Amino acid sequence: MKYIIYCRKSTESEDRQLLSLDAQERELLDIANKHSLEITKVFRESMSAKAPGRPIFDEMMKIIEKGRADAILCWKIDRLTRNPVDGGKIQWLLQTNKIKCIQTFEKSYFPNDNVLLMSIEQAMANQYIRDLSVNVKRGLREKLLRGEWPNKAPFGYTNDKGSKFVIPDPVRSKYVSRAFEIYLTGSHGTKDISEILYKEGLRTATGKKILKGRIHSILSSIFYTGIMEKEGKYYEGKHKPLISKETFEKAQDLMHGRSRPRPQRLFFPLRGFLKCENCGCALTASLKKGHHYYYCTGNRDFCNEHKSYMREVYLYEKVSAVLESIHFSERKIEIMYQAAKERLEFDNGYNNQTISTLQNHLKSLETKESLLLDTFLAEQITKDLYDAKILALRNERVQVTKQLKEAESRQPVALLEPTKNAFLTASRASKEFLEGDDLKKRNILESLCWNLSLKEKNIHTVSLKSPFDIMSKASKNDGLCTKLGGLESNQD
Repeated sequence: MKYIIYCRKSTESEDRQLLSLDAQERELLDIANKHSLEITKVFRESMSAKAPGRPIFDEMMKIIEKGRADAILCWKIDRLTRNPVDGGKIQWLLQTNKIKCIQTFEKSYFPNDNVLLMSIEQAMANQYIRDLSVNVKRGLREKLLRGEWPNKAPFGYTNDKGSKFVIPDPVRSKYVSRAFEIYLTGSHGTKDISEILYKEGLRTATGKKILKGRIHSILSSIFYTGIMEKEGKYYEGKHKPLISKETFEKAQDLMHGRSRPRPQRLFFPLRGFLKCENCGCALTASLKKGHHYYYCTGNRDFCNEHKSYMREVYLYEKVSAVLESIHFSERKIEIMYQAAKERLEFDNGYNNQTISTLQNHLKSLETKESLLLDTFLAEQITKDLYDAKILALRNERVQVTKQLKEAESRQPVALLEPTKNAFLTASRASKEFLEGDDLKKRNILESLCWNLSLKEKNIHTVSLKSPFDIMSKASKNDGLCTKLGGLESNQD
């Protein structure tokens, strides 16, 4: 008989293979020498056998069909095939006597004796592939249910090797929120955003611009809101969101033509915030002789304010003065913050201990879930037992999470940091407004103001958003300023 040696390994890394191609060939040549087998050709293939279409395997089949060889020497039968199509070819060539023998390291297969056994072994190999696929998919689904992303981290995040979670990339995460920020102005497309981010420092690994297609993918991905999408299903992720859900929904509305704003050739930071005190109409803006001017859109004969054209830089000074009304000394803000923090931490010692205990319990439950999944995938417990235990752990996790949220809500210290940040935002608003670019100016107004009305070229009334409306009154309160001054003196 004329033998063909067939060696195969899958495309994955060699350290995951039982025998590499070199090792298989060496072992098979030893078998051939030991049994004095005539070898006509050696085939080596690096390709999975779970699907038909292996070119080298098909070439070997043609050689056998033409009668130039009539036996195969391989390490195991699953090296030849793991799918029913190729398995059927092998069985047919055996039954028609074109293959007179298939020799492996442990047994021989002949046309008349072991065909059934070989069919069973091929079926087992095929079932192994199916089971492996099911187990992998089940493992991925369990990870998603635990809030873990099972793939490579998306742009703006990085895979943390220690915790195996995705965490914000310290360099690139800021560009994600920035991309949404620019897009929601309604004045820039993906190509413009790519240009702007490049100027602001964003580069690919090779130092080039991010392609506009990549920008579109970022703007379309719900992952940045903390939600994971896989095969049409959505899962709550444990990763930190980079944008709010409201921001994402606005971007989708804009992208798909819902509530699409009219294209703007020029960008006027104050447009939409100013109205006429006299007639109630909005102020609009236009470019004249290289300068931006704002004016009332009311009827020329009805409203005298229509005749007043105000330079944009003039209005910037007026708006800055309004923002100055919510200014606090940053030193006094820090003094208030530290004093309140010390008092609340002293009062909340017991509550902190409760929170710590619940957090540790939650981590313990997550570890148990992970270990239970590993045990199930290793086939050490039945599916029914796994389902029962995982359900009990998840129910307990829901209860502990609820208790933790209740404990945290009873902790006023948690509100101190956002309160401090709100005061700092208000205190820096006037300076940052004057020094920032047009987009920065608009963002500050969107954060702090509803609108401002003008009369006789001066700001007449201001409608501030909460809590900045309260801060405006507080900053004018002499009693509060005196109290802050006393705190400052006590710290010296």
